[in-house]
Amino acid sequence: MPILAWLLGAALSASAHDFYPILPVRATLRVEPDRIVADFRADAVIWIEDVVGLHPMPPSGWPAETLAKAEAYTNAHFRLTLDGKPLEGKLVAARYRQFPWEVNEEGVFFLRLVYPAAPAAGATLGGTASFYEEYRRELAGELGGKPVPYAEGYRTIATIPGRRRLEFTLTGDAPAFTAAVEDARRSPFAMTLESLRLGAQAALGSAAGFPALLAIALCLGAKAPGRTAAAVLLAAAAAGFSVGGLLPSPPWLIWAATLGASLGIGRRAFAPALSAAAAAGLGAAWCGAASPLLPHCALAFPSALAGALAAGAGLMAAGWLGVRAEHRRLASVSQSRVDELFARRARLTATALAMVGAYGLWQSLQR
Repeated sequence: MPILAWLLGAALSASAHDFYPILPVRATLRVEPDRIVADFRADAVIWIEDVVGLHPMPPSGWPAETLAKAEAYTNAHFRLTLDGKPLEGKLVAARYRQFPWEVNEEGVFFLRLVYPAAPAAGATLGGTASFYEEYRRELAGELGGKPVPYAEGYRTIATIPGRRRLEFTLTGDAPAFTAAVEDARRSPFAMTLESLRLGAQAALGSAAGFPALLAIALCLGAKAPGRTAAAVLLAAAAAGFSVGGLLPSPPWLIWAATLGASLGIGRRAFAPALSAAAAAGLGAAWCGAASPLLPHCALAFPSALAGALAAGAGLMAAGWLGVRAEHRRLASVSQSRVDELFARRARLTATALAMVGAYGLWQSLQR
């Protein structure tokens, strides 16, 4: 029994020192005419284990209970004030990113909180941060005066990209900051540029849309697309983006676009209509990704539309160039049978893309 007790104590002692890796929380504050927006980027381990407690952690579409926990924790540990009056943030966007080489709870949380307020000229913006303070105190008690691991991680780096860029490093010794609203306020031009970037980011960052873009490129064939075909695809994507600003786009739409466009590959009669419909679906999906992040300014939506169309057109052009390169490679193999060989490759790729679209669609409908 004494040996068993000793082994149990050793195991408990070892487990007590399995510390969470702690990295600084990064907060970006943007002051707009009718609100203040705060974007948070935080290492996921402690958030998954001690804050939301959700396993496995989905990349998006979190349950309402999980969203409420993340919102409450952020508001409790990042307290924003305007002229000394506390502001309560509303969580409007949340996602979890984990790269393929990361395991378990590794990854990053991205959270956006919106504070409804109309900052007046001459007002003062202030705030305090205390992320992970409970965990730090718990460790300090366990270690009995020994240095707490990852001491540099218990910081919040607050950035305000206003008329002049402000940055504050908040620690336990200096947990507060203040800034004049006029310094923190952004110009309409800066918000327009941000909208352009967010639109492009929506297209470039949506890996689920890449199969649909490849399917559209294959629908165009190996020959250079005419101006009419390009104009129709751009118009369809723009129309989808515009409709997405009025109606929420369902998560399955982007997979339906892949499936629909794949059915048009090699079918000249149906390819134009199916590829245009897929482009419209992609536009709506891009709008759904960009809209929650757009600043409140007059040119935000058209700028985001321009950014998404430019990025989407670039991606599709790259896909078509790949298709064209494959056609040329097959021509070097057999000039007389190049069209036959290309058609076979196209049918095989269409089958694979249809399977990808159908699987993604089925998975989306299960949620």
